[in-house]
Amino acid sequence: MWDEAVTVQAAGVRVYVYGIALMLGCWAGLAVLFTLSRRSLKERNAAAWAGALALPLGLLFARLAFCLLDPNFRPFLNLRNVLDLRTGGLSMYGAMAGMGLAAWLGARIGGVKPLRMLDLACAAFLAFLIPARLGEGFTSLGISRPLTTGLLDNTFLAQRDAYDAYLRTWLLEAVVALGLLLLLLASLRRNPRPGRALMLFCLLYGAAQTLMESLRFDGHMRFSFIGVQQVLSAALFLGALVVLGVRALRRGKAGPLPIAGIAAAPVIAAALVGVEFLIDRSGMGKLASYALFLAVLALPVWLGARMIRMEDRIGQVAD
Repeated sequence: MWDEAVTVQAAGVRVYVYGIALMLGCWAGLAVLFTLSRRSLKERNAAAWAGALALPLGLLFARLAFCLLDPNFRPFLNLRNVLDLRTGGLSMYGAMAGMGLAAWLGARIGGVKPLRMLDLACAAFLAFLIPARLGEGFTSLGISRPLTTGLLDNTFLAQRDAYDAYLRTWLLEAVVALGLLLLLLASLRRNPRPGRALMLFCLLYGAAQTLMESLRFDGHMRFSFIGVQQVLSAALFLGALVVLGVRALRRGKAGPLPIAGIAAAPVIAAALVGVEFLIDRSGMGKLASYALFLAVLALPVWLGARMIRMEDRIGQVAD
């Protein structure tokens, strides 16, 4: 139904290439989930339940989140249009919430610690994300504002239309998802402590996606210069920072680090809004603006990583 989206004919049926990419992403996510759970019968059973539930729940939440939170869809919000998937419109955070719920339910049914299954689900989600983001290259999604610096205009990171060059943000997101997947797999292998990979995912994916959603300017789930999924990304990594800080304080003798993390969260949130306003509404150069954006994001990532390492040391002492 979208003229901008590339389609192919399969057995006389018009199919979106993006839909094929989502299908490949589902298979990739299931493959990672089942591979990581193969050494334990309980985990295999839990993964089977989680995988079976993730497909319907992921689609349901992805569609509902888009329909309820996208301002352009609001005038057409009714049950018939919500159920008409051919018109497009999905939320990646909705899909992630559905997969998380499926992992929790699978863990409860299979008798596995929910945090363990959520750890595996984070890796599976990143595997799903790689083909899904690449598939956006066959749509009108995942592109930036018109490039103005001239730095990337003639590189493979840029795509052109009749008027301007745009950053292929979808490609950067796919590369970031691959890098985070490798990092999470290494973390699960070296330190399988339940919940560690989940916190690492929330911290790193949330921070990275906050930046990517700023680069995106495709009108998807966007109110003025603030995107809904950018707000959710910031809430994800700042929430992880607060959770890590609260857990450290409950253990006692944690020093000033957790207090600094908790106190920094609202300040960082305000700073991100301010920098985003500069990017969209001021005459400040884009390179300088995004350098400032990265500097603001670096602080919570550093604080969160320090607290995760602190939890690792406490776990080693307890063992």
